[in-house]
Amino acid sequence: MTRFQQQKVNKLLLITAISSSLGGLFAYIMVLLLSTPGSRTHDIQYLLLGSLTGFFISSTLISISWKMDSWARKPLWFDILIKPLMQTMLIILIYSTIYICIFGLQMFQKESWILPTLLFSFIMFALITFFENLERLLGKNVLKGLILGTYRKPVRENRFVMFLDIAGSTSLAERVGDVAFHALLNDFFCEIARPIVNNQGEIYKYVGDEVIITWKESTGKYKDAALAVLHAIDRTLERKKEYFISRYGTMPEYRAGLHFGQVVAGEMGLTRQEIAFSGDVMNTASRIQGECRNLGERFLVSEAAVVCLGIREGKTSNGELCSRGSIALRGKKEELNVYALHCNAD
Repeated sequence: MTRFQQQKVNKLLLITAISSSLGGLFAYIMVLLLSTPGSRTHDIQYLLLGSLTGFFISSTLISISWKMDSWARKPLWFDILIKPLMQTMLIILIYSTIYICIFGLQMFQKESWILPTLLFSFIMFALITFFENLERLLGKNVLKGLILGTYRKPVRENRFVMFLDIAGSTSLAERVGDVAFHALLNDFFCEIARPIVNNQGEIYKYVGDEVIITWKESTGKYKDAALAVLHAIDRTLERKKEYFISRYGTMPEYRAGLHFGQVVAGEMGLTRQEIAFSGDVMNTASRIQGECRNLGERFLVSEAAVVCLGIREGKTSNGELCSRGSIALRGKKEELNVYALHCNAD
């Protein structure tokens, strides 16, 4: 199971556990509020009803939502109108089935609390959907950091930073057209997202045809994830080669530069907030990536990143690491030792 799949499973388990607990709590509160003292003989059954309903509704709707994610992107009106309608129909079906199994059809017709249950379930799922979309918009660790106030004050962190962009993007955009090029960029970034997540990476920002990826020191070093991601991206794109050629008439190539060092992380902005990284490491990583074309290489890695990963020149688990000597980077007084990574062929 990949890290991307593991994250989805963990999220499903967490949400269904919370939903089951809230469902049981909701049923208990309804019993206390609506039942008379002499008629509270089914308390345990109601708790079971609430817990099972919360579990099956959340797990079913989330699973369907994951399936919908694989469909073509839908307009906003679909999310606002059609999705809630489908979810409401499922909630009615699941709740009615569980209620009838526990209490029987006759009691369902008399005392099913279907309207308050529907309202509660819909509000709960709406909140889950809201936070999922917010997390997708901001990024998982960004949302977590903003909620907990982790980066309210700037902090120093040791991070691997990678700048990755599409090679020859200007001529490519002219060849396929600006609208098609935008669609190509989106397809490209969507395809490489999973190998990035599977290798512990955090997508920090998209800038034009470029994506900035970071790793905390420990996660980047684990199984050389900060380097392994490049081979993983190659494999993913190779599988989609036919798709890109058939739709855009070309297969996009990319270049990447990796650096390691201390960055400053902190909240930035007022009307639009984000957690921003700054420091020399960011600038240097960008400059390293820019040297790929000059040196005729796809992937360049700084000596600082190589030392931190604990690898040496020569064969590695992710390919051949070759020294390219010291290079002068724009805006830097001192030259920097860099290495080229030639990924293993499958």
